[in-house]
Amino acid sequence: MAEAAAAHAAAKADLAEGKYDSALEKVEEAITAFTAADNKEMQSESLRTKIDIFLHQSKRPEARGAAQEAVALFKQLNDAKGEAKAQLLVADVCTSTQRYQEAMTAAREALRLSKAAEDKPGQAAAFKAMVFAAAGFDDNKAIAASQERLKLLKELGDRAGEASALIDLAKSYMAKMSKKLTTCAVASAEDTIEALRAAKDAHAIFSQLRDTPGETGALQIVARALLYNGVHPDIVEASRDPAEIFADVMAGKYTNSKNALPPKPLTKPLKLEEAVPDSKQLDKGKFGWNNPTAGYCYTVVWQPTKDRNVGNSKPRGQYDMLTLRSGYKHNAVPTTLQLRANEASERQDALMVFMTTTDCHQAYASAMMNAQQTIGGVVAAGLRKLVFVAFGEAFYDWTNTSAQPVEMHSVTLALLRSARIEAPFLTIGFVGGDCASWSQDPAPMIESVFDTIESDECERIFKNCEAFAPAMVHKPIDDAVPSVKPGKNKGLGRFTV
Repeated sequence: MAEAAAAHAAAKADLAEGKYDSALEKVEEAITAFTAADNKEMQSESLRTKIDIFLHQSKRPEARGAAQEAVALFKQLNDAKGEAKAQLLVADVCTSTQRYQEAMTAAREALRLSKAAEDKPGQAAAFKAMVFAAAGFDDNKAIAASQERLKLLKELGDRAGEASALIDLAKSYMAKMSKKLTTCAVASAEDTIEALRAAKDAHAIFSQLRDTPGETGALQIVARALLYNGVHPDIVEASRDPAEIFADVMAGKYTNSKNALPPKPLTKPLKLEEAVPDSKQLDKGKFGWNNPTAGYCYTVVWQPTKDRNVGNSKPRGQYDMLTLRSGYKHNAVPTTLQLRANEASERQDALMVFMTTTDCHQAYASAMMNAQQTIGGVVAAGLRKLVFVAFGEAFYDWTNTSAQPVEMHSVTLALLRSARIEAPFLTIGFVGGDCASWSQDPAPMIESVFDTIESDECERIFKNCEAFAPAMVHKPIDDAVPSVKPGKNKGLGRFTV
């Protein structure tokens, strides 16, 4: 048993280091030993590790086979709890491979087995698997499963699990709201209120548990819900109290023509002396407004991605790619061939890749219209993923005074950032690079095409083979009108600046 446990631990270590063949060999050894020792619990854990290895290798059929093997194992033993856990493995694998209907079927079977075994924690785990499976095709089912899981966890007294269930419930309402925005310009008030309520309750529990990352996640949901309703998310940064924000929403503080949030309550009728001001009330005070943008000025800086610690922790997806270009095809054709040769090119999820080539500055207006029409076409076609690729351009260096052609990537970034707001259901990435990066080492940029739609780092520019990502920095604008004082400096007449 000790040798089997050591082999299992070594397999996990090799998996973390990316040594997949060695990890698979050791986990098979551990499974054989645990089977001989009739240790079903560790055998199930070893099968879980085996599934993870297959997923990291993008061997999805093998991963599903290993999960089905675990189901068959516990079914032979007539072990309802073990079989339920194995069905959860099947649901997890099917969800990660985007087989949502199969995942839902496995999760329901796990729920049935857990109910038969009177295993409430198992039922909660089954409802969680149903939430993740239903998120791919039916948000209403995801909401219902989240609510059932929340009830169970309240009965069990699991505060941390209850907060997690509330976050999942809020995310389900947000997904439902996002899909409705594809056909309606105004976000659903009901979905907004329920998402804010769930995030508020989750934040309260996370505060009690002193879980700072959990509090941050709840605040992010609140900010996104407000953004969908035309309310600037800076309100969240100013308050950082979802309960206060929720009360303000219900009081009509953020209601405007861009949303359907509850209106302000009717006030009592005013008296005549309150409605009609006297002469003193009409007296004008000193005019002090001279800088309307004070406190709201930001600038974009480009930071090295190696300093940001934001990577792609998800398994690589599989995509059916269509590429477009504007201008020369000298860079676009090799890039297209490298994209199609990548392991992610498996003809599953639709992915549009639009390339702006090195000669775009010679047809600036045409390149701009091509990018805009491409976004419109993607929206009209109902696609969900789009990546812009730019050749021969990096972010502007103010210290470089040499003559350069007009850049295109800043306009492209402006268009796609606007598209993210107007069509939030789109996942849009951007990868750019100067000629040195594309010529010397294009492989990281090819991988970044997929990383930008699978991680939070959705925009990358490579400069001299180093990756950079944008960040917003608060920076007040310098006063454009300097003060003028009387003086007698030579050459300046009677005034000095």
